[in-house]
Amino acid sequence: MSEFDFEAPPYSWDEIHVITERLRAEFNQTRSPIFPIMEFLEQVLDQEMDEISFQVGSIDEMGSAEGLTCPYGTFIELREDVYKAAWQNDGRARFTAAHELGHLILHSDPSSPLKRATPSNRLPAYRRCEPQANQFAAELLMPREYITTADSASSISARHFVSIEAAANRLQFLQRRNLLTIEKDPSLYSSPILLSALGDKG
Repeated sequence: MSEFDFEAPPYSWDEIHVITERLRAEFNQTRSPIFPIMEFLEQVLDQEMDEISFQVGSIDEMGSAEGLTCPYGTFIELREDVYKAAWQNDGRARFTAAHELGHLILHSDPSSPLKRATPSNRLPAYRRCEPQANQFAAELLMPREYITTADSASSISARHFVSIEAAANRLQFLQRRNLLTIEKDPSLYSSPILLSALGDKG
C-alpha cells in the first residue's frame, strides 16, 4: 500500500469483481471462504509458475511501506512484519497482501506507465490505483456470494480472515448496492482444494 496514488486505467467495481472471480475459479478456490493469499503469492506465482519474484523486506528498508509491487510486474515485496502476520492469518496483513496482488494484476503494464495523481486532478475512485487495489482485495478475500443478510462485520471477519474494519466496509458496500445474498449456500463451504498452479485445472 502506498501513501501516494496514481492515475490508472478505469475499472468499474463490477469489472474488478469479475477479475477476482475468474482468478478464484482458475485456481480452484470457489468453494472455500478463505482465499490462501500467501500460498498463492509465494508458492504459486513465485515458486511454481515463476511469474514474479516474491520478496520480504526489512522494516529498516521499507519504513512505513507495508507492501510494494513493481510497476513492471516483476516482483511483490512485503515488509517482514506484514509477511509474518499474513502467514499467521492476521486479517489486516492478508488484506495488504491481496492489495499488492491487485496492483500486480490491474496496474503492471510496462507499455503504459502510471502517472502520479495530484489532489488537483480530483480523479474518481475508479481511475485511481489505491481504491482499485482495495476493491480487488475486498472482492478476492470476501466474495459477494458468501455475504448474506444475516451477516455482521464480526461474522465476515471470522469467516474470511479479514479485519473488522475491512469486513464492515465490505458489508456496507454490498448493502448499498443491494448485493447481499438471502440464504447461505452450503456448497460454498466444501473442503478447500489444495492450491496448486499445476494441479487439477482441467
